[in-house]
Amino acid sequence: MFELKNRLISMIDQRQVPVGMQCFTGDHTLIEVMGVTGLDYVWIDSEHSGINPRALEDTVRVADGVNLATIVRIPEPDDTTSARRALEAGAQGIVIPMVRNAEDVLRMRDALIYPPNGTRGICPAYRVAGYSLRTFGEYAAASDAGLLLIPMIETVEGLEHVEEICAINEVRIIVFAAGELSYALGEGANVNLHGSAKIQEALARVRAAARANNVVLLGGPIINPTAEGCSAALDEDIGVLCLGIDVMSFRKVCEDAVTAANTAVASSDRYARPTAPPSGLPPR
Repeated sequence: MFELKNRLISMIDQRQVPVGMQCFTGDHTLIEVMGVTGLDYVWIDSEHSGINPRALEDTVRVADGVNLATIVRIPEPDDTTSARRALEAGAQGIVIPMVRNAEDVLRMRDALIYPPNGTRGICPAYRVAGYSLRTFGEYAAASDAGLLLIPMIETVEGLEHVEEICAINEVRIIVFAAGELSYALGEGANVNLHGSAKIQEALARVRAAARANNVVLLGGPIINPTAEGCSAALDEDIGVLCLGIDVMSFRKVCEDAVTAANTAVASSDRYARPTAPPSGLPPR
């Protein structure tokens, strides 16, 4: 029997908390480091990066090799081709940005489920199906049964329809995108869940919709993860932690290195250092 194991769903069903990081570089070495250090999943971004979601086979192979589940954010909410190719490469979930309503998610579901219940094209000659015509029917059934769609609530319209979005069976995880939604609500730049009354009200509505439909929130202290920040996220019903973006995490490493060097040199009367550029990170 053909079996597709979804590590994220298995962990959620066992009340374990998956921990992962967003990857904007697509760098295979960094992905291997994520796996060997104990992360459970990698979020491959193709909305804001140059990663091609239609050519992910080698990237997913690397993640598989270090026991990382792969989820892929596609460029647009209606980019069904990129979503299909990500699944064919072996991604275990599709992150859908800028979702406006349940129809956006249902159109994506229809494109990713095989006939007669959907419209996904039949082909056995790709990686996740085992390049096998003999077992393709079993793969198709397993793929349909395990389809994981992860909508992002980051538009006003999406927030207004969050209850219908969470009620879709294939939605087991949802993202509350505080930063994007803050702009949409006229609040400006703000990635803090508690940055304004509007964001708190929006979060409360998303939490209620998720809880009512047994959907888990994905989020957490993505810029400066700490134990306290993770505890606060868990208290907000965030059951899948996303604790970094590779390029921003590397920026933090570089800033900390320069700060350490400049602090040491400042205490010396023999050496000097140029002034460091302003930090690109929020205050800790």
